[in-house]
Amino acid sequence: MYVIIVGCSPAGYHLSKGLLASGNEVIVIDKNRHKCQLLYDELGSIAIHGDGTDQKVLEAAGAARSDILFATTTADQTNLIACQIAKQTFNIPRTAATVTDTKNEPLFQILGVDLVVNTTHTIVTKLEAGVTDQRLIHLADLDIPSTELVKIHIPDDAWSVGKRLTDIPMPDHSFISLVIKGEILAISSPNLMIDAHDEIIAVTHPEEEHMLYETLTGVSV
Repeated sequence: MYVIIVGCSPAGYHLSKGLLASGNEVIVIDKNRHKCQLLYDELGSIAIHGDGTDQKVLEAAGAARSDILFATTTADQTNLIACQIAKQTFNIPRTAATVTDTKNEPLFQILGVDLVVNTTHTIVTKLEAGVTDQRLIHLADLDIPSTELVKIHIPDDAWSVGKRLTDIPMPDHSFISLVIKGEILAISSPNLMIDAHDEIIAVTHPEEEHMLYETLTGVSV
């Protein structure tokens, strides 16, 4: 696979190393000459000094034969433009981009970027997961507007322990999709019993997540 990466950010750097190790052909474009030199010193002649939104630079990088373009600069606007040029000018089959401003994520999806990675959301999720007493963790913002996937830990004294899912009154726009019981994954069903230390995977509305947590645990957040 021939891959173009626009932006030698930390994400772009590690992505290029991983793709090279997997046997792919990789070219990295970055406007910072020093970063390009460091990449050359470590990984060889895979770096091109230039603007990844410049059609001539992309052409020189072999965009016409690229299988995928990753835009991983720290500027959302640059990433979006690079993906648009990749699709519209060079007909690159797939594009992927990182986005740092959560408000920009829907725009990337509307404009046809195939894979959008919200780095801010990823960092927040990791931080939440690392807090020992954090019992509601955001797993993902779904493509459906105002809809997210969350995980809720059920403590020993939770209101829902010993109850069937059918007996738990859920918020209007929320539902349980999966219950993790130790190493067992249980698909949601009306008669499924909730036990202490279960992990609940649920789809919810951002404004209902606290209500969902309180419903399942009996604890206000």
